Amino acid sequence: MLHKLILIILFGLYQVSVINSKKLRIIEGEFALPGQFPHQVSIQDLSGDNCTRHVCGGSIIDEWHILTAAHCVTSNLFHEFNNKPITIVAGTIDLLNRTSAVYHDVELIFMPHSYTLNGYEEYKDDIAILKLRDPLSLDSHPYLRAVKLPASDQYLPPDNLNAVMSGFGVFKEFLKNGTWRLSYKSRYLRYAYGVINVPEPKGCLDSQICVKSLSAYIGRLEGVCNGDSGGPLYDEATNTLIGITSHKVYDRCGTVARFTRVSSFLDFINKVVFNRIDSTILFTKQSHNNAIEFPHRTIKIASPIELISAAVYSARACIGNRFSSRS
Repeated sequence: MLHKLILIILFGLYQVSVINSKKLRIIEGEFALPGQFPHQVSIQDLSGDNCTRHVCGGSIIDEWHILTAAHCVTSNLFHEFNNKPITIVAGTIDLLNRTSAVYHDVELIFMPHSYTLNGYEEYKDDIAILKLRDPLSLDSHPYLRAVKLPASDQYLPPDNLNAVMSGFGVFKEFLKNGTWRLSYKSRYLRYAYGVINVPEPKGCLDSQICVKSLSAYIGRLEGVCNGDSGGPLYDEATNTLIGITSHKVYDRCGTVARFTRVSSFLDFINKVVFNRIDSTILFTKQSHNNAIEFPHRTIKIASPIELISAAVYSARACIGNRFSSRS
């Protein structure tokens, strides 16, 4: 038993070294390179045990504003603001590497009033904007950049562009006792490609985009999963945000997912960005200062061994290192 455990650990260390070289390609996507997705952020809060916790993804649209999904900042049942203090982490592809990461508290959260009219597990108008308390240094940080917004007539059907989706979400599904389980969320930023505007028997609203993973066409599961919500669907060629990760269509991750179509919400975005708030928009204010503490706290993520085999699924405590200084 001890011999097998040692072999597992040694194999784990070897795989982590491969991961860090960014050469490994796995079924659930590829590992992003530094600066490959400079608009991507991790939206985090503090868990009950005072660890930081990745909740959702988001996209930088200017130095003050982050675009994400409304369900990331609301309760599941009533779709009201959950009032959890949140902080964004940007400028990094590794949530344990504080060298390039920057931490900014959210001051205001906006969403369409229409989102609150959804029933349970309905995701119409699933979009929100976070306004930061302090602006991001987009001109001076090498791994920070805003993504462009689409025109109102871009990326509409029948356009079947291959777009890229990215996030720090769950990286593996595995079968245990006859039930499919999810791994921990990933410390590393990952990405996969999908075809936009695909026909879907379960349907997509005009304000949504159904995206089928490229790998699903050859029988492999690869794509967005839990924890990737709010993250970008992105046109690499033009640095343009096409959609916001909303929810999966089927029980298993990596087949077809629905994204909020950004071009359908340009009016909402412009009202928030240019401070023209009206009755169609709800907002809430936050007053915490957690960004000061975040670099000192442990983050709940996957352990190195879990990165190799989700069959090794044990640790529930925070995993990682505590840092004594802010980067």
